[in-house]
Amino acid sequence: MIKGISNFLRMFRKSVRGVDTSHQLALGVMFGMFVGLLPKDSMLPYFFLVIMILSPANLLSGACSGVLFSWIGTALDPVAHQLGSWVLTFDPLETTWLWLYQLPVVPWTRFENTVVMGILVIAILAAYPIYRLSLFFFDQYGKEIGQRFMQCRFVQWLVGSPAQPAGEG
Repeated sequence: MIKGISNFLRMFRKSVRGVDTSHQLALGVMFGMFVGLLPKDSMLPYFFLVIMILSPANLLSGACSGVLFSWIGTALDPVAHQLGSWVLTFDPLETTWLWLYQLPVVPWTRFENTVVMGILVIAILAAYPIYRLSLFFFDQYGKEIGQRFMQCRFVQWLVGSPAQPAGEG
């Protein structure tokens, strides 16, 4: 158990210290968007969380964007309901929805819920633009923000001073 906590702290320190590239930070934001937007009573946000953990995405940027997008997700519910209703009642796809619903695990995704389907469509459509905007942002401002972040006393207490190697402490 101690080794697991040590590994977690080492990984956390690396993500906070800016070892990750802009690509990894942007991937974290994109996956965090999926986790944050999708309703938590569906299996889908947990599916995207597992993908984020298994990918080279930065987990800290994913967690922060997940919190941000969860606030945005509730505001999108009326639009998501309309879009999801349209997608689920689209005649050429009705047999596909019936077939999917009969598969063993798929009903746990709650894709038949209009809000879940609408948010999923919105998130899929927004994934690439969010990734590109995040990539641009981290390329332009990432180093400066990382330096200011590391000057915060709480962060220095949590992860050690910036001069301290990641394996120590």
